[in-house]
Amino acid sequence: MKPAMFMTGATGFLGMEVLARLLERGDRTVYALVRAGDPAAAQERIDGVLATLWRDPEPYRHLVRAVPGDVTQDGLGIASDQRAVLAEEVGAVLHCAASIAFDLPLDEARAINVEGTREVIGFARECKALGRLERFVHVSTAYVSGRHGGTFEEGQLAAGQEFRNTYEQTKWEAEHVVHAAGDLSPAIARPSIVMGESGTGWTPAFNVLYWPLRAFSRGLFAEVPALPEAHVDVVPVDYVADALVHLLDTDDEGVFNLVAGREAATANELMGLACDRFDRPRPEIVPPGQADDESTGDHGAVYLPYFDMEVVFDDARARAVLEPAGITAPRLGDYFQTLIDYAEAARWGKRSMTREEARERLSQEFAAA
Repeated sequence: MKPAMFMTGATGFLGMEVLARLLERGDRTVYALVRAGDPAAAQERIDGVLATLWRDPEPYRHLVRAVPGDVTQDGLGIASDQRAVLAEEVGAVLHCAASIAFDLPLDEARAINVEGTREVIGFARECKALGRLERFVHVSTAYVSGRHGGTFEEGQLAAGQEFRNTYEQTKWEAEHVVHAAGDLSPAIARPSIVMGESGTGWTPAFNVLYWPLRAFSRGLFAEVPALPEAHVDVVPVDYVADALVHLLDTDDEGVFNLVAGREAATANELMGLACDRFDRPRPEIVPPGQADDESTGDHGAVYLPYFDMEVVFDDARARAVLEPAGITAPRLGDYFQTLIDYAEAARWGKRSMTREEARERLSQEFAAA
């Protein structure tokens, strides 16, 4: 068995995909920090995650241990004696936890995304001081690029960019905190827009692009504010989760853009995929900021800035590390139908389906074809 791993964010969409891979490999214990007031409540939340992944999670339960705490609290909210015991066992730290809300007040977003990162780094340093820590991986976002135009390199961070929302700004600030922790030789992963599994479409979270796609399927968009050639960089969660697990197994450090990059679909191409799928006429494309508010709604407005981006993410370092391991990001057009098939089968989140059931559903469809 490998030394234990400590991770945050296991109850989130990306975190649970990573957790599933680690538990299915079965070669290490995973300590999962869970926002809860006591061990029983923490275990209940982890049990809920396991039940979202598998119909019968019993074969995996013994490999994951819930740790009650909170990234916004001193010492992660873990009692000092328990913290010392954990630090002696942990050989890898994966920090996935973050607030992904675009409209959170800046001070609240900083408390989670920046100060929470600082607390996780503090714990990782304790693990290293005890001699077992081999790996520290931090999950950031490609959108630390803000409103940068042109190519955004993996080695770039401070490029004079402005930010669309507090999520982007605080993840950018958090990256500065991680870069300052050079003693941990961190790997920083920057996913772009993460959607469901490419093979099954499975996702428990119907947010980000799912909302405008659902609205479009219902004919709610008379016009779309976008730059037709803007890249809408989308990657499936399986690519990102596979990449994170691989980074945990290597000693590669630095920044890795987990993106579609130059293969990303343009806003025009995404619109074409949606029009074909939902048999809708192509809506009028208008310059950003000129759409009728009634055509987008308050909820959809937070996502519209991602349809007028003039940035292309470079992912040369990520490809150099991941492609030899067979980990590549598929083109959106190759799995778009799968995403929508699952979304409609799950009634856009109204019907729950485990990750295991989504795979069984696909197998049954193939058998019937």
